[in-house]
Parts: sequence; structure tokens; C-alpha cells
Amino acid sequence: MRLLYNILWKDHSRAHLLGAFLGTLSGFVLLLAGIQFYTDFKKVLTENRDLLDPEYIVINKKVDIGQTLGLTRGGFTQEEIKEIQDQPFADQVAPFISNQFPVSGYTENNTFPDFYTELFFEAIPDEYIDVKSEDWQWDPEKGIIPVIIPQDYLNLYNFGFAPSQGLPQIPKGIISMINFRLRLHGQGSGNNDDYQGRIVGFSNRINSILVPLDFLEWANQKYGYFKKSDPSQVILVSKDPTDPNIVRFLDEKGYDTIREKLKSSRMNIILKFVISFLVIVAAIIIGLAFLVFLLSLQLMISRSSEKIRRLNKLGFHYREISRPYILLLILLMAGITGLSLLFTSLLTGKLHDNAASWSLDISQSLHGIIYGTALGLVLLISVANVAAILISTKKLCK
Repeated sequence: MRLLYNILWKDHSRAHLLGAFLGTLSGFVLLLAGIQFYTDFKKVLTENRDLLDPEYIVINKKVDIGQTLGLTRGGFTQEEIKEIQDQPFADQVAPFISNQFPVSGYTENNTFPDFYTELFFEAIPDEYIDVKSEDWQWDPEKGIIPVIIPQDYLNLYNFGFAPSQGLPQIPKGIISMINFRLRLHGQGSGNNDDYQGRIVGFSNRINSILVPLDFLEWANQKYGYFKKSDPSQVILVSKDPTDPNIVRFLDEKGYDTIREKLKSSRMNIILKFVISFLVIVAAIIIGLAFLVFLLSLQLMISRSSEKIRRLNKLGFHYREISRPYILLLILLMAGITGLSLLFTSLLTGKLHDNAASWSLDISQSLHGIIYGTALGLVLLISVANVAAILISTKKLCK
């Protein structure tokens, strides 16, 4: 083997092989680091959201001039709700039910200023509500209507309206103790009934005035006379809010939601775009380096064509003659694999140290997919080059 190596490699330049080696190494590091970083950040985006904390997303249609003029409908049809349910990212979907009659609220309290306001009610199944209370039930005999209001409504009053009007701020406990009345207006002047209302909680999930579903269905049957309309909102439960298909689907259908809840999904889209770009660049670099390897070895074989023919006439089989080239290729591929994994590991350690200062849990070791990707690429490049070497030497030995 050493004799063949000295004969075949004498007077050959190594510069072109060094260029191919460095190019392939750069492509490997870029590709492996991109996969490693994407896997880590994907874990950060989805951490603690996969099983115990699904995302609840309230969806509505965007309001346009057609709805204002009464030319188009703003609610969701049954077909549209079914389409949302059929999406792979949707675990559960439920429409909001609205009151089909006028509702007003007022107070009669000596210790609290009187007020009167028009209201609206909405209801969804209890499993979608984040407030759990023993008082969240409708009992027609007691005639007390439990109500859940958004936390944002209380914040708007306490930190916006009250300071600007010189009014006192009100804690949650005090509001829950306030007695107020709810007047349900049926069709006709004699079909109005008053009920006691009670705030039983504040929702951080749903920005609507909620009442129990069984109460609202009963009240719509008794007092409702508005024309029944399609649900204006639906609530979607997704165990993977980072799924970029959520944002893509909403944009394609012209639906709207509180985009802050889909921040992780948008970040995942950007992350996938950046990683895809890096993978494409890495693939181009690796592809070009592969061609340089192939052309370099072919050039070396071509320059040694006379020596190869003479060795063949002396009794050397073309496989024996190919061994120095194959051995060189294996050594170069082994060096590329080892160095690329080393550099990727160093970059991962650096990222881990930086992420720790941001309170992010990033893996300090390489993922299994990194080793699999590196091994797969090395085998692919090696097999293709070995086949090319054997074919070239065989042709010269004929």
C-alpha cells in the first residue's frame, strides 16, 4: 500500500483537496449547528405547553365595511366551524352563544353609587372557562345569575377610568360583594323580569361577560326574540400553540384573534424560515464541496493514468490501485466528521452559556439527530466518491 501511495501520489498538489476539505467542513458545521439550534429553541417554545397547559384561542372574523352595511355576515357558519375542527392543530372547538334579548344591569345599594348600563351575555361550555367556582351554576329557584367578567375590564376601571375621574379603585373582593340586578327584556312591555346578579370570578382567558350555558339556553327560550345569528366567536383549544399552521390558517381565512397569544407560533415561523435558509446554504456548500472532491480525485486519477496502466500491466488489480485514493477519502471524511461535531459542540456550549443568562434551558450536549445527520451525509458522500474512483480506475485498466 505504501509503495502504491508513493507511486500514485508523487508530484501531486494537495491544495485543491484542502479547499474541498475546508468547504465540506464549513457546510457540515453550518448544517449541524442549524439543526441543533432549531431543536433547542423548538423545545423552549413548546416547554410545559404540550400536555398540562393547552392554549385557548378565541377566534372571530375581521370586521369589514360589508358587515357594517349588512352585505356580508360576520358570524361563523356550521361549515366554517367544522372546517376549524378538522384542522390538525385543533383539539377542541366550541362556538360562543349570545343572548337573543336585551339585557340591562343596575344597582340599588346605599353604599355604592347607583348605575345603569346595557349589557350582553355570552356562554361556552364550562371546560373552556378558567374560573372554577362552586357558585358557577344556574338554579331557577334561587334566581341568582352568576357572572364572570374579564380581568381586563377591572384593570381598565382601576388603572384607567377611576384615576381619570377621581373615583376610588375597587379590589376584586369588594366587587364580588356588590349586589346588582339584571333585567331581562322579553318581547312586549309586560315580559320583563329582574334577577339578582353576582360576580363569581374574573377571567384572564376570555374577554367577554360570561354566564352559565344552561342559563343562557333557558333565557333565550323564554325571552329571546332577536333573529338567531351565527356565532360571532369560537374558542379553539390547541396543545401546540407554536404550530405555524395556526397563524397561516387564520391569515388565509381572514380570521382574527389576540395575536399576542400566537407570539410563539410566529416565532416558530421565523425560526423555521431562518433555519431553512441556513440548511439551503449549507446544502449548497456541501454540494459544491462534494463536486470539488469528485473533480479533485478524478483529476488526480487522470494525471496518474499512465502510472495506473503500468501498475495494472504489472499485475495490480484496479481495486488495489484504487485503495490509496479510497483511503485518502476515508481519512478526509473522518476528519470532517470529527471536526464538524467538535465545532458544533463548542457552538452549542457557547449558546448554552448565553441562554443561561437569559434564563433559557438550552441543551449543553448534541442531540442524537446531529450524529445521525453527520453519519448519513458522510456515508452518502463517501459511497458516491468511492464508486467514482472505482469506475475511473477500472476504465483506465481496460
